[in-house]
Parts: sequence; structure tokens; C-alpha cells
Amino acid sequence: MTNQRNATDRLISKGRELVKPVVHGIARRALPTVERASGTRYVRERNATGAPGKAQPAGSAKKIAAVTARSYRDLATSLKGPTAADVDGWTVAPTKKEADAKLRELQRIRAGSTLAESLIRGSSIESSMVESGRALIDAGHHGEVVSIGLNLRGRPEHSQIGRTLLGMAYYRASDPAAAWAEFERVNERGLITAAAMEYYPTAIDTLGAEALPLIERSNHSGDTEQWSSKAVLRTAESAFCIDAFDHVRTLVDDRLAWGADKLDAAIRYELTRMRDWLPGGKHLEPLPTTEGKRNFGVLSYDQPGIRSRNIGDYIQTVASIGHLLRYENLSFTGDSGLTQLFTKLGETVKAERKYSGPEAELNLVEVYRDGNVYQDIPEDTWYIAFGWYMHDIFGKSFNIPFHPNLRPILLSVFVRYPEMLTPDAIAYLKKYGPVGCRDWQSVALLRAVGVPAFFSGCLTTTVDTLFPTPDPDLRSGTLLVDWMKGGKGPKKKQTVTAIRDKSFPENLELARSWVADYAYKYSRVLTSRLHANLPARSVGAEVEFEPKNKSDSRFGGLYGINDAEFDAIRTGILDKLAEIIPLIASGASEEMIYAKWIEITEADMALADEYLATAHLPDVSSAEIASTIDQVERPEPKSGTTDVYVSVNSGESHLVGTLASSIDDHATGSYRLWVAADALGAQQVDAVQERLTNGTINVLKPVTAPGIRESDDLVQALLPAIFADHDRLVVLPAAGEVSSDITDLSATELGTSLLGAKRDVRKTRTSGLTLMRRIASAFKEDHEGALDFVFASHSHFNEDFIVFDPQVAVLNLARLRSEGVVERVVGLLKTVGINYVDSLQVAVGGRNTELDSAWNIRAHWETADCPKIVNWRGQLRHHGHMALVP
Repeated sequence: MTNQRNATDRLISKGRELVKPVVHGIARRALPTVERASGTRYVRERNATGAPGKAQPAGSAKKIAAVTARSYRDLATSLKGPTAADVDGWTVAPTKKEADAKLRELQRIRAGSTLAESLIRGSSIESSMVESGRALIDAGHHGEVVSIGLNLRGRPEHSQIGRTLLGMAYYRASDPAAAWAEFERVNERGLITAAAMEYYPTAIDTLGAEALPLIERSNHSGDTEQWSSKAVLRTAESAFCIDAFDHVRTLVDDRLAWGADKLDAAIRYELTRMRDWLPGGKHLEPLPTTEGKRNFGVLSYDQPGIRSRNIGDYIQTVASIGHLLRYENLSFTGDSGLTQLFTKLGETVKAERKYSGPEAELNLVEVYRDGNVYQDIPEDTWYIAFGWYMHDIFGKSFNIPFHPNLRPILLSVFVRYPEMLTPDAIAYLKKYGPVGCRDWQSVALLRAVGVPAFFSGCLTTTVDTLFPTPDPDLRSGTLLVDWMKGGKGPKKKQTVTAIRDKSFPENLELARSWVADYAYKYSRVLTSRLHANLPARSVGAEVEFEPKNKSDSRFGGLYGINDAEFDAIRTGILDKLAEIIPLIASGASEEMIYAKWIEITEADMALADEYLATAHLPDVSSAEIASTIDQVERPEPKSGTTDVYVSVNSGESHLVGTLASSIDDHATGSYRLWVAADALGAQQVDAVQERLTNGTINVLKPVTAPGIRESDDLVQALLPAIFADHDRLVVLPAAGEVSSDITDLSATELGTSLLGAKRDVRKTRTSGLTLMRRIASAFKEDHEGALDFVFASHSHFNEDFIVFDPQVAVLNLARLRSEGVVERVVGLLKTVGINYVDSLQVAVGGRNTELDSAWNIRAHWETADCPKIVNWRGQLRHHGHMALVP
């Protein structure tokens, strides 16, 4: 079997490499389809014969190209969808759109076959449906599973299977509450057991400790033994995150008792790791202390979810060690591995960085950056808290506030997830701030939630403390570290899986050796990695830094800086810690140390104030708005009539009639529908009007603005100005079905809110600050523009906000006009290039009223028994109506 697979791999490889000079498109587009169909994988081989240096004849390359094209056509014509007839293997390749469509259809077929295969194996229809649904979701066919689930949910004899499939789909894509709304009404034990991997984590994530009796009942009934091992792992992870350690231990121990022969090795590894983090495990063993000595933490990178395999993390820790070792009168006790390493590294401190410092002894302890709450940290443990905060635990929780016995000096911090900034986390950071941030994006983010913060840059700029300048400098050659472009020289990857199995001191020694290569071996470094760039530059290597995305939130203030700016970062960090470390070592009180911290960061805080104040969002002027709508007739309000703007996206014009009819069927009063000028043709407008008895459909005059291509986005942005004499306007998507009186929606109490809209239930659309960070990252090459956007967009916030879904909305037009929202949204559309929905989030910033959830049910991500509006925009429409029944 192995030889056969290798032979197949070589054949595919030959085709991939040799076809390139003949028809590159075939190699790029057709082969992936063929490979996925055959189950083979691509293995790069430079020649067909396997003989080194022996070139492949051109004729053979052409033959392989023809065979590849023929294979693609044979496969593609058997799949649904159009197939190009002129793919000849020489000059014409299938389009990317065609190849992608074929691959998608192939994935659907493979996932769909899971049902038949499961039934053939003798599984029940319930477990077979669950297995098939999971395969479709894994293959990216979320919409199909939702459609199947809705179909079955509406049939009493199959409603339990339907709810299970919907719960599984929403578990992947939605807020846990949306998934649990379906799962909690499933009572068939066979279905619950088959879907245990999604069912029980959803219950815990939604209900917390109230879900634990469900697991207990499953244990008592013996159902847990029928769970898949992955279901055990996922449930244990969720239980761990709510500190239900007894339940975690029961699940883990029972499954590990199966033995290695019955348990997947990867899952066994993860379960064993998790057990080590439970009370009594090795991570809660007492850390070494020396009575009467102050403890100092050395930052490490283990946590229950995952242990870092990035050597760059350990390089940061090596840099932090230099700030202790530069004091000649300091000595160290505690962890033997660390004290031995400190002794070794102490011999390499640059002479010009050495200080005598206080005569004191510090007790060294290993402190986990992301998992210290699970350690037995001794009292009064100080440490420099730097790096990436936070790597979440099992994708669900964050290790902040830190362990109560820790006293952090927050310096060179990168805040990765705004979601980590809970009220408790914010209070904690305020207590120990100001926070020195590695990047300017983190400064803006922390200030947006009220945490004092300033730009410090990265600690690795100071790693040269432990690497004396070579004399003479014998470095030569070029090292490529995760380099994405061409170039000659040795290549290294900063991600090293093997470090997960090494001890902490061993990984620090490995990190030291990496920096030693920059300091003494290679004169030039090409890299896409921040923590190859900065350390190599610190020790004097010539560096070319080209990250994948220059606007990545990690790089603000660190990309494109000159030597003077680099030195300013390094000096700033050295000077601050030169005042703090001696105070800690000499036993100064907590109050004195943090008072000094506030004092020495005052100038940096003022600089951040000044720097952040320079950015402004690109609002257009009121005059420009007036000019844009100068030729547009403003609709006059009509007493007792509800005005509704219907947003029509590309390809949705045929849906307007259905929406209008559903509005008309439930309206108790008069209404007027409004659409953009290019949304419908004249005949379509007449056809819609013929359906209506209580209302009319009207077409707005066309509007255009330089730099804005999406006309519906522009019209929606201008609605408060177009409906200049209105106080209220309802917005609906063309792809909607209404089953309630639209007048009731219009009467929503808004108070001082700018609009009424429902929260976005999608898992990826929770935090407004995360959304703005994502927008900034999309600036790509324009890293300066990205930074300006972050500064400006964050400047008027004092807390995070929940992303809303304005596809169904009630606009408070008077408030939108008075708050300048029109000018801001149009400016963002024109200058930043984001869509209306995201522009409105930035402009409104959470100043919205939450609509009753039934007014905007998006079936791909949630259900309701009595929806008032089902919104199908951007989703696979279920065949028929939304089958939502109690």
C-alpha cells in the first residue's frame, strides 16, 4: 500500500512540476481537483526519474499536461455545474471559479456519502444522520445542514433529528445560546449520545454549572461510554473552563482507562495533559521558595489548552533575564534549572550595561503567562508581564486577572483579543497600570476601555544585553527565517514543535542559541517574523523584515522604524526597568514600586495622548452631503403611514415581490416601500405594486458619490439626509419574509439611541473593537493608514460594544442627523473602503437599542418558533418557508 501511494504521489508530483512551463494554469487549478478526488497528496519532486540532475524531456511534460487535462475533464463532467469544453492541457486551463465549484461539489458528495456508509455499517438512522451532518459541516457546507435541519424540524416524526442537526450547525457558527435553544429540546438519548461532541460543550458554555447534572446523568446511565473520545475531550475542556474539576477528572480518567490500543494517540495526549492541570497535578506542585527572599517570576508559556512552540516567545524571556543579570550584586536562588541558566548567562552581560545595584537575593520561579491562575504561586511574586495577551484556554476563557499572588510590571504587552477585556480584566489592568504596550494598536485598544496605556515597544530590542558586540565581527552569509520570498542561504522556521517536550531552561537555552546566530554567525537576516527581526537588529545584524501583512495589529510602531526610533525603544525599556528592578530587589513596598512606575511613565503617557490625538476619521463635510443629494426629491412624511426602505443587494431584485407581499399580508395600516433607483426595473416595480393592497412601492432618485461603487451602501448611508423631515424609518432586506405587522416594528422605543437593531448572533461578530481591528488589518500595505484608522476609530469609545445587525433596523433619523453619522459613514465608505454595515458599526459604536430577537431571525445562525422576520440575506434559502414549530 505504501509503495502504491508513493508511486501515485510521484505521478502527481511529476505532473505538477513538469506542466508548469507548458500550462501553469492546469497545474494550479486542475490538479487540486484530481488530487482531492483520488485522495492523493502533492509531494514536490524536481525530476520524474528520481535521478539527481536529470531533466525531463519536454515531450513527456506535454504528455503529462494532456493526461492531467483529460483527467480533470473526466472528473469535472461527472460533477454538477458547467464544465469548459476547451480545456486542452496546452493553452487553456479551467477558470478558478469552475475549479472551485467542482471542488465544492466533490466535498458535498464525499460528505453526503457518509450517511450511506454509516447505515451500511449498521449504525442507527439517528447516529448516521448526525455523522453525515458533521461531515457536511466539516466540509464547509453549513448551509446545507441548516436546510436539512429546518426541513426535518418541521416534521413531527423527524423533529428531534432536525433540532440536533441545527444545534450542531449553530455550535460551530453562532452564539452558544442559539445552539442550546435547539439542543435543549432534544430528548432522544441516542441522538444526544451521537451528538455529544457538540451537545455537552454547548450546554456548559450556555448554562455553566447548571449543565453539570446533564453530564452526571450521562455517567450514571452509562451513556458516556458510548461517547466518541473527541466528545469526551471537548466536554472536558468546557467543564475545565468553569472549574468543574471533579467532572473533568471523571471524564478524563474513565476515557484514559480504555488503554492506548483503543484510544487515538493525539486525544490520549491531550487528555493526559489536561489531567496534569487538575488539582494535585504537576502544575499545582509548590514552586521552590527561599524564606525571607522576594520571589521573581520568569515568564514561561504553558497553559491547559496549548504549550507554545514559538521560539520567539522564549527569546522575549531571554531578553527579560538580561534586565536582572546586569546587576552585579544580585544573586539568585530557587528553581535549580533557572539558577544554573542565570549563572551561565550572567557571564555574557555586556560590560557597558552592568550596574552594581543593590546587594540582594531573588528567588526565581517559573510563571506561566497564560496559565498562572492554575499554579501554586508564592506570595509577593514580582515579574515583568510582557508579550501576547492572551492565548485563550480551549478557545473559551482567559487567564486574567492573573494569580492573586503575582505583582506584574506590565511592559511590552500586546493585547490580541479585545474579548479578554472583561470588567474584571479592565479593573485589574487599571490597578497595575499604566500598561506599556508593544504596539500602538494595543495602546488605542486599552485606552478605548479606560485603561491607562502607553507605547513601550518590544522587550526583544534589549536582548543585546546578553550578547557582547563581537570584536572582530566575523559574521557572514544570510539566514532566512520564515522568509516568503526568494533568496539563498540557510532556512529556519521559528515554529518548533519539539520545544513542547523540552524543559523551560532547555527552551531558554535554545532561544539563546538562536540569538547567538544573529549576533555571531550571520551578518544578514531575512524574515517575516517580528521576533526574528527585532532580536537580530538588536545584536547588530542587517535585517530585512517583510511580514505577511504590514497592517497586522502586532506591528504598529515596530514596522518601518529607523535606527533612531529603534534605539529610542530600547533605551526607554532599559531606563524604566533600571529604576524598577532595584526597587523590587531591595524589598520596596508595593505602593512605592507602583508609585514609581506611574512617575517614570508619565512622559510616555503624555506622548501617547499627543500621538493619538493626531488621527481623525475621514468624515465628509455637510456641504458635500448636500451636494450629493441636491437633485434628490425628499419624501414627505405622511401621517399614519410607515415608511420602509428595502435594501436590495446584487441578485436580490426578484425577492422584493415576496417580501412586499409578506409585509402586505400582515399590515394593519398603510405603508410605503422605498427602493434605490437601480434596484428594480419599471416592470418589476409595477408587478410588485399589483400585489399590494395596503401600501405602495416607490423608487428614490439616483445618487452617486466619487469613490463609492456600491449604490445601495451609499443610499443607506444617506437615508437620514434623504428622509430629511422624517423621525423614523424602517430598513428591511429584500431577502426577508415578514410574518408580523411592520407598524409594530416601527413603533420600537428608541429613546436617545441612534437606531434599533438586533445583536449579530454570528460567533465571529461579537466585539466591536475586534471588528475595527479586523478592518484595520485589511489595509495591508498601508500600515500607516491602518494605524491612523485604529487611533481615530477608538478615540471616542470608553468601552467595547456588541456588534449589531442593521439589515433589519429602525432608524432614529433625527438623532443620526444631529450626531453627524451621515458624514462619518459616507466618509468611511469613500476613504476606508469598507461596506455600509461595518461603517455604521464604527459610526454608531454601540449606541443602539436591542430589538426583540424575533424581528431578525437569520436561519443560518439561529431559529425561533414564532419569527416576525426571517432574514435570508447571504444564506442558502431553505426550500419552502422556515419550518419553525414548537
